[in-house]
This record gives sequence, structure tokens and C-alpha cells, in this order.
Amino acid sequence: MSTEKELAYRYDLFIAPDWRERFDEIVNANVKLPTDGRILEVNCGTGAFAIDLAEQMHGNGDVIGVETSEELLEIARAKAQIKKCEDVTFESANMFDLRFADKDFDAVIGDASLLRPAQIESLLKEMIRVAEFDAPVILKLITYGSFDEFFSIYWEALMNAGIVEAVWSELEKLIQEKPSVEAIEKLAKKHNLKQVVSITEKQVFEFENAKAFLESPIIKDIFLSRWLAILPENQRQEICENIIAIIDRDRYHNAFDVSIKATVIKGVK
Repeated sequence: MSTEKELAYRYDLFIAPDWRERFDEIVNANVKLPTDGRILEVNCGTGAFAIDLAEQMHGNGDVIGVETSEELLEIARAKAQIKKCEDVTFESANMFDLRFADKDFDAVIGDASLLRPAQIESLLKEMIRVAEFDAPVILKLITYGSFDEFFSIYWEALMNAGIVEAVWSELEKLIQEKPSVEAIEKLAKKHNLKQVVSITEKQVFEFENAKAFLESPIIKDIFLSRWLAILPENQRQEICENIIAIIDRDRYHNAFDVSIKATVIKGVK
């Protein structure tokens, strides 16, 4: 089993550039952020986006990145030091109970793309609380329709193993738990965000083959344990092998790709 430090390095090497940066590019292309004042990034990962924001401020403001993982923060601080970026700081925080006062920031950005859907509302409420009036609030997440290619194969693997009926209700929850864009917009308005706009882009991830898919950092380190949690532990390896067999059969051992609905919700407090 990988240590927290090993997982942090895998995150920085593979997940941050191939997952997080896709969401950050959507923000950069569609959201005008302030170039002075104070900006907060919640769930800042290993800090690349927060550092970029700080550099764009040219000494006219500062960025605070908060994260629950000390190992990720250690990498973020090292990056800032290497870049000699003095206008960004990184600190450990409970994303659902931030230490900051109400209306403390001129912009708040949050990454919920790897959170469980049940956590999104609590995160968004706290982001809105610490935002100044008229400040932009931006949330990154995946929405309904993500990983559909995988779930159709997962269902077939469960059916082949004769256990699909036993776990169907839990599988259905997994498939349907990701919120729709409309539901997230409604949630934002419920918590008094104004001028709510959503931007959704289909993002495709290609893997060399089925085994490479299941062993990729984004799947193995983040999603696979959630997906397999509906199964008895003694059946999980069998189902993984069945998934590989189905993908290789259908793709003739060629590349396998999955897609997500990468969504950015922006509004003004």
C-alpha cells in the first residue's frame, strides 16, 4: 500500500497535470479573476494554479491556498519557493470550516472535482461565506454523465459474476450520485449566488489498454476504491479481472477511453 507521501508525489506527477489542469484551463478561458486583493483557493492540491494566480497579481495582492493533505502542501510550498513567489501562502485547513472571517476574500475558487457529491454543498456554503460582496465564487466539479463508459462495463462484469442484482441499488446510486449541471446551478442560487453561469466541457482520457486504465493514478488512487466499495472484499479482484477481460474483448486489446463532464460554476456573492 502506498504511503501518503507517495500518493502526494503520484498526484503531483500524474493527477495534477492530467486532471486538475483541465479544470483550471476552463476557469482561465471563461472567468475574469481580480489581479489585486485577496484570493482563496480551496483544495489547492500541489499549488500550481494558486502560484499562477499570485504571479498574475504582480505584487498587488496575495493568494492563499488551503488543503487537507500536509503532503500535498509540502510540495506546493516547495514549488512556490523554487519560483520565488512571495505572494502565495499554503496552509492546512478543514475545507468545511475555514478559519477565515466572513467576507474576507475578493475571489474564492474551490476544487470539488475529486470530492464525493455529498460534500459539495458544505464546501460551496463555506466558500460563499468567506467571499466579499460582489466577489466571484468559482466551483470546479464533475457532473452527471461522467465515466458512463466504465459503468456500462462494470454492470456487465457484475452480471457475468452473477451478483448484479445483489448490488444493483448501490450501483445505481454510484451512477446517479453525480449532480446534474441544473442541480448545481440551483444549489448555488439557493445559497444566494447571483449571476450564476455554468460551463461544461467533455474531457476524454485515453489509456493504452484495460490494465493501464485500472492502474492509472487517477483511477487507482481516487475512484476505484469508491466504485469497488459496493462489493464484498473477497470478490473485488475477480470483478477487476472481469472488467479487464470485457474491455480487452471489446477493444481487441487496444486503447480504452473514458469521458467526464468537467463543469465550472461561477457566480457573484
